[in-house]
Amino acid sequence: MNIAFGHTNMDLDCLGSLILLKKMFPDFRLVRSNHIHPAARNIYKYYEPYFDFLTPGDLQDENIEKIIIVDTCMAERVKEYFKYIQSLTPDIYIIDHHPRDNCNILGARIEGGTAGSNTSLVGKLAMKQNITLTSEEATIALTGIYADTGRLIHENVMQEDFEVAAWLLGMGASLKLVKSFLETIKEDEQHAALSRILMAKNEKEIQGHMILFSFLDLEENISGLSAVVDRIMEIENPDAYFAIFNILKNNTTLLIARSQKEKIDLHNLLHKYGGGGHQAAASATIKDMDGRSFFVELLSHLGMSLTPAVRARDIMSREVRVINENNTLLEASKLLEEVNHTGMPVLNDREEVSGFISLKDIMKARKASAMHAPISAYMSKPAISADASITMREVELIFYRHNIGYIPILENQKLAGIVTRFDFLHYKKQKGSI
Repeated sequence: MNIAFGHTNMDLDCLGSLILLKKMFPDFRLVRSNHIHPAARNIYKYYEPYFDFLTPGDLQDENIEKIIIVDTCMAERVKEYFKYIQSLTPDIYIIDHHPRDNCNILGARIEGGTAGSNTSLVGKLAMKQNITLTSEEATIALTGIYADTGRLIHENVMQEDFEVAAWLLGMGASLKLVKSFLETIKEDEQHAALSRILMAKNEKEIQGHMILFSFLDLEENISGLSAVVDRIMEIENPDAYFAIFNILKNNTTLLIARSQKEKIDLHNLLHKYGGGGHQAAASATIKDMDGRSFFVELLSHLGMSLTPAVRARDIMSREVRVINENNTLLEASKLLEEVNHTGMPVLNDREEVSGFISLKDIMKARKASAMHAPISAYMSKPAISADASITMREVELIFYRHNIGYIPILENQKLAGIVTRFDFLHYKKQKGSI
């Protein structure tokens, strides 16, 4: 027998990968986990006949020749299957989009990639084989892609995700159904947890990153907590969110984390706690440790492990054209034309930034026939400036609040550089997050 399966606690991306494998390798039987992720249970119930799953127990006494594993390369996440596989040397092929530094399934051949969704990785292989899907199969696969990429807006999204999503739409995938399957906060317990967290959440700045934390005591674990975490991440929009659930019934701490910043790599940060996932989404279960003690430990770990956030000094232009406030507006106009700028900082005789002169200000002076007046009479003042230590989140806030195109950057109260809207947008284009 040849079989294919994914990780324990199968999620939407895992199901999306498996439905494509079933069409690519019709001689392989799919095996489901004994645990289905709460977010995937609805789609699993509706489309179970399309998978025709075996259970791990069905593998008992079977001669397993070939195995395909999707969405994980960690032995501990597939041990429920190998518990029943008696073949000593099956041929194992893995298709996984996660980082490979934790791969420990011996003897396996691994097909890796950088796609945001594992379904996209399998989908590229299916496209090469010119596989034809039913609209139902395409809908299952597209749901997997949307779930693991935040509907194609997470930073882990790659070109392959869009290509496979477009292919699936061409196969008849229903966006209406995909949307309904992604609406995962439906249970009363989830709504109650969401309300409690929103009341008790708190933010901390760590290494310049705005980190959201929540701590919640639960008598016992409830289904769908990851969906609650995703919703709070959407509402609050922090750089990263660490949700800690203290499960009193079995003295277990559950950590669910989300990140939208390249510098906050959850896969690496949670490795210390035996966590699994990828850069933008990961989780860990910590046993026999009080939840509040773990919270203190996590804060210390993040303080020591997080890479400092990018500051204004890291992206500012250090060569800044300036003009003295006692110069005339005519001189300012000529200088701006010469250097092809729309504005520049204005300094007083103590070399301090006293204002900002723009072409708009000069236009007002020209209309008033006051081009020989000093710049100080028409410049914008006081100048909107900022210290070199501010973060990109603070830079964005200044641009938004004041509707300006330039921010003079100060070090020790003296002009050290300038950040333009172009500088900031270029940074966001390169890094994606702030």
